[in-house]
Amino acid sequence: MRRSLILVIVLTGLISGQSVSSEGETLVYAAGFRLFSAGTATMELTDPSPEDPDNSLRIISRTETDPLFDHIYRIRDRIELRIRPETWELEYMFRDIQEGHYTLQDSAIVDRGAGLIYTQKDTLAVEGPIYDPVGAIYYLRSLPLEVGDEITLNIFNGRRMREIIIRVTGKEQIRVPAGEFECLVLRPAAADNRRLTKVDGLLHIWLATDQRRTPVRVEQKTGFGTMVMKLMEAR
Repeated sequence: MRRSLILVIVLTGLISGQSVSSEGETLVYAAGFRLFSAGTATMELTDPSPEDPDNSLRIISRTETDPLFDHIYRIRDRIELRIRPETWELEYMFRDIQEGHYTLQDSAIVDRGAGLIYTQKDTLAVEGPIYDPVGAIYYLRSLPLEVGDEITLNIFNGRRMREIIIRVTGKEQIRVPAGEFECLVLRPAAADNRRLTKVDGLLHIWLATDQRRTPVRVEQKTGFGTMVMKLMEAR
């Protein structure tokens, strides 16, 4: 029976259904464009720093193309996040994006008490839990997902807020450089039926069905084409 997991309010009780246990985890991916490899991507989750009064988790995501592919379409993306450990909500974001001739460097701070997000150019009012695209993947890993589930998240991409519906559309057995995995297939879509980005953003996420729910494969549209990330190593 199809279930709906509406996450625009805090659903802390559901988190106990699946333990990610990912502190100190580094995931390494081969990144390419369908038929050829182009570079690597990493997602690193670190323990809270003793010097951080908020006890925040830290996530650093990097994507970069190989030197040979740099001549065609150079990518050097780095995103740094601070995340609330109990709920995986966004607290701070810094982005340094270099894709082809496009560059961007910005940051944002979430004030949950005031219900505001402060960016370098604007102040946005928000309600309920706020996630960013990378941190949302870690949150999804903590849920007891099943085929047919729908998860609604408020996603802040650094500039604006979007309500995103993530549908668990099925299971697939897939092979990546790290091995063969049974996976849940997740497909994000905007709640207003508009494109997620100018090129329609994320296409699919494959989460392993084991306890860790490791993201094994991610597909995302870019200005150059569909980038495919395949897990090479989890440590």
